[in-house]
Amino acid sequence: MAEKNNHALVFGASGNVGWGLVDQLLSNYPAPGIFSQVTALVNRPLKLEDSFWPLDQAPRPELQLVSGVNLVEGTVKSISELLRSRVKDIENVTHVFYFVDTDQSLLRPPVYKSEPDPKEEARVTRRMLEVALSALNQVSPRLEFVVFPSGTKEYGIHIPGGIFKAPYVESMGPLPEGSQHTINYPGMRAALAEASEGRQWTWCDIRPDAVIGFVPNGSAFNITAHWANYLSLYALVEGKGAEVPFPGTLEGFDSLYNEASADVIARCSIWAALHPEKAGGGQAFNIADQAKAESMRERWPRLAAYFGLQGIAPSDDQNILKPSEYTAKHGAVLEKVGVKNSPVFKSDFLDSYGYYLAFDRHLSLEKVKTAGFTEELDPNQSWFMAFDRYRKAEMIPG
Repeated sequence: MAEKNNHALVFGASGNVGWGLVDQLLSNYPAPGIFSQVTALVNRPLKLEDSFWPLDQAPRPELQLVSGVNLVEGTVKSISELLRSRVKDIENVTHVFYFVDTDQSLLRPPVYKSEPDPKEEARVTRRMLEVALSALNQVSPRLEFVVFPSGTKEYGIHIPGGIFKAPYVESMGPLPEGSQHTINYPGMRAALAEASEGRQWTWCDIRPDAVIGFVPNGSAFNITAHWANYLSLYALVEGKGAEVPFPGTLEGFDSLYNEASADVIARCSIWAALHPEKAGGGQAFNIADQAKAESMRERWPRLAAYFGLQGIAPSDDQNILKPSEYTAKHGAVLEKVGVKNSPVFKSDFLDSYGYYLAFDRHLSLEKVKTAGFTEELDPNQSWFMAFDRYRKAEMIPG
C-alpha cells in the first residue's frame, strides 16, 4: 500500500466515472488517511453544493473544486498556469485520474460538429491528454501514477457484429487494418508512454464496458440517466404496473455482457494507482461489477421494477417510440411534477444500445483479479444506487 498523505487530482470530475472517483475518495476508499487531498477538475461550472458528493463525511480528505479546465482549447502554458494558480499544493500531487469526458467536449459547437470525423476526434483527444501530461510534468514533481479509462471499443464492439469472440481478454487486438482509426485509445496510450518516459511515474488503462453511474449536471452517452429519465417518465404516463418492452432486438435482449458501475471502476482505479508494482507499466485491465455474464433478459425486468413497471421482451411493433422520442413527447409531464431531469447529450445514439449490441461482449476479469483487485458488486444494486442518487438530486420522480 502506498504511503499516506497522497494528493489525488481528478480530471473530468463531474463526468460519469470521474464523479464516482471523487465520491469514493471522499468516502475514504480504501481506508481513512490514504489520501489527504482531493482536487476535482471540471470544465463546466459546478458548485460544491450541487455536486452531491459526501461533503459531510468525517474524517475525509480535503477537497477543492476547480472549474474552467478546458483541455480542448488549452495549451501546455495555459493549463500549467491554471494548475499553479488555482490548485492548492499542485506540486504535491501524487496520483492523477484522467477521466475527461472527451465525447462531450467534442459535441459542443463551435469547436466541433456533433458527429466528429473519427481521425479528427482521435487527434483532438490525444492532444488534450498530451497538454495535461506535459503540464503535469512541469508542475507536479511528486507524481507517481496516472490512470486513464479506455473501453470495449478496444475489442471492436462498435463494429457491426463485433470482431472478437467473448469473453474479451486484454491481449486481444489490435483491431483489423482499416479499423484502428475508429478509436481514440491507441493514440492516448502512445501519449502516456511518451510523457512517462524517463519519469518516476507510471500508468495503466482501466477498461470497462457500459458504465452505470450518476452525474450532477448532465453528460454525453450516459445510459443510466437515459433509462432513468425514460422509465420514470413511462411510469408517470402509463401508470404503475404497465409493461415496458426492452428498447432493442431479441438478440440484444439475450446477448451476454457484464457492465461496470462507476463505483467499481473508481475502486479499481484507486487500487491500481496505489499498487504501481502490480498495475503499472502501461498495463490494461478489464473491469466489471462481476465476472459472471448476464443479459438484459435478466436485467431489464429488475430495472423496470424499480420504477413500478413490468419489463418485458422487445416488441415487434414498429410504432413504439424509442426512449429519447418518448421523453421528448412527454417531457412536460416531468416539469409538472417539479423534476429537474438529468440532461443526456446524444440520447438518440443511446436509443441504439439494444439494437447494435446484439452479440456477446462480456469481459474476462481474470487478469485484474490475479493482479490483486478482487472486489465484486451486485450490478442490480449498482443500477438501483445510481437511480437513488438521481432521485435524491430530484432529477427523476421520487
